[in-house]
Amino acid sequence: MKQSLALILLVAATTCAQAEAPPERAYVRAGTDRLIRACTQDGHTLSLLARPGVEVARGGAAPAGLPVDAFMQGIAEQVMRLTRAVPHADFLRPDSPGARALSDAVETWMDAFNRTHGTRLAWAIGDFGVSDAPQAACRTSGD
Repeated sequence: MKQSLALILLVAATTCAQAEAPPERAYVRAGTDRLIRACTQDGHTLSLLARPGVEVARGGAAPAGLPVDAFMQGIAEQVMRLTRAVPHADFLRPDSPGARALSDAVETWMDAFNRTHGTRLAWAIGDFGVSDAPQAACRTSGD
């Protein structure tokens, strides 16, 4: 997998939330990391190691019973669906239009989920990669 020094924009939702959190609040892990694989518009594979988190009082722990599995499943579905409209090169450039649109859409979904469930769940990307070449698993039936 090709790694880029460019900061992937999907992490913007968590980074923004952390920057806006009052100093007495913090984000802590809420569950285990999830590997998300998605196909890009041009048939490459985007792989993300997603880390779920939740906002808590500084020094606090994640409360029990959070809907982390549903949250992460929803994040994965959004990423897999929306990545199909973005060329792989957009994930290697900071602030590219495709990656920004994907980030904004995932953040909107995340905000709606949190309002519906009364939670402050978020996610961050621990690592990511983009395949060097198109992948057979990402070919459409029309290829």
